[in-house]
Amino acid sequence: MTISIHPRTTLFSALKPHLKGLLAGAVSGAVIAAGIAYMIPKQWPATMLLQVGQIGSSENLLADPNNVAQRVKFPGFVSQVLQAQGLPVDEALSARSALIKKSMAASIAKGGNLLEMSVKGRSPAEAKQNLLAAFQVLQAEHAELLLPSVTRLEKNLADARLSLQKIDSERSAILEPIKRVNSAATIERKFSESILLASLLKSSDAEMRLFRDQINTYDEQLSPYRTFNTKAVAPVYVPKNPVYPKKSIAVAAGLLLGFLLAGVTALVRDKKLRAMLAGALHEKP
Repeated sequence: MTISIHPRTTLFSALKPHLKGLLAGAVSGAVIAAGIAYMIPKQWPATMLLQVGQIGSSENLLADPNNVAQRVKFPGFVSQVLQAQGLPVDEALSARSALIKKSMAASIAKGGNLLEMSVKGRSPAEAKQNLLAAFQVLQAEHAELLLPSVTRLEKNLADARLSLQKIDSERSAILEPIKRVNSAATIERKFSESILLASLLKSSDAEMRLFRDQINTYDEQLSPYRTFNTKAVAPVYVPKNPVYPKKSIAVAAGLLLGFLLAGVTALVRDKKLRAMLAGALHEKP
């Protein structure tokens, strides 16, 4: 027996008995998805803006920002962060370790001279702790790069100050004979010795200016505004709401999936609906 139907006029009538079922399926799917999303462990991202350290000037960075970003993404760096917090390196042994390994990231912020580092946690406090641990590991690495240069600058500064002190002592030693020459009776001797001592005095003045300039240069380079370790330029930011799971997306997906499952069930149970749908699909324009 053949069922004769007109697809355009009977499609809605064939679906009408199933509307409540489709609606119920969609609502049920949305409710189930919302429940699942509620039970899934939530995740919060922590973000930090940092400046790569420098020695003397912004042109002499401790490390290239691109290299720093790649270093943060490197598995070895993440392992150091986990060890610093006493967490298992094997992600299979710890959900927290797995999340850190999966979410640890760094990128160059807009502007080119700052880095943005981020990692996730299962609570706002955990996310912040994870990020601070990563930052401390990075700071410790950069401190090792900074130390030799600071030590060298401090030694140069100490040497320049010692040389200046030595020149100053020599200058005092030169001034004493000049006083004696001024009281000498022989004019010829007084004149010749004055020329020599004045020349020595002029030479010591030039050396003192040179060492004072060096001291000022080293002092300026060692200023915390010009020489510093990698540092945070803004507090750690953690949003109030978790970024995973997204309840709105879960509800929308559940709604659609529930509707589709209800539709499939209706097609399986209703022979007339199947025939009518097949006719609609094969209908020539």
